[in-house]
Amino acid sequence: MSELMNIIKSRRSTRAFKPELPPVEQIRRIVEAAEWAPSGMGRYNWHFSVVYNPEKTLKLARAIAEADNRGPEYNFYGAPVIINISCERDDRNALLNGAAAIENLMLAATELGLGSCWINQVRDQCDVPAVRALLTEYGTPEDHIVTCSAAIGYIAKETQPHERREGVCNIVK
Repeated sequence: MSELMNIIKSRRSTRAFKPELPPVEQIRRIVEAAEWAPSGMGRYNWHFSVVYNPEKTLKLARAIAEADNRGPEYNFYGAPVIINISCERDDRNALLNGAAAIENLMLAATELGLGSCWINQVRDQCDVPAVRALLTEYGTPEDHIVTCSAAIGYIAKETQPHERREGVCNIVK
């Protein structure tokens, strides 16, 4: 099996992170992988806002929890880093572009031995005033919507793979 396929098959959604920050150079490398994802019509109009600060990451999680009634324990699974991918609000390909970018980002994290988890709650709450204020403070452009986010860090608890369903592909000749 190719090295790429091994990485794809070993990627998991991490839901328990260690508090230590990974080296910033590793974060730059995984964002670079995201920047090389395909983008509808070749617009590449996304922005990557990296919150490389456990206290600020937790502050954002708490704002999301308040906006979404998630309770005081909500904390992006304890990840010290959150990466928000945003696109111009009126781009019809925003969600698809973000999805392509986050997949590259999570595969690159796996290759570097880091855990990742796709976080949708930032997208769902990005226009709540208290959340938007933090996103703006953390570098998300005001004319952007957050399409997806990734919690990043060292894995505290391994996640077992889920079984894959049979019959999900057909080939027509």
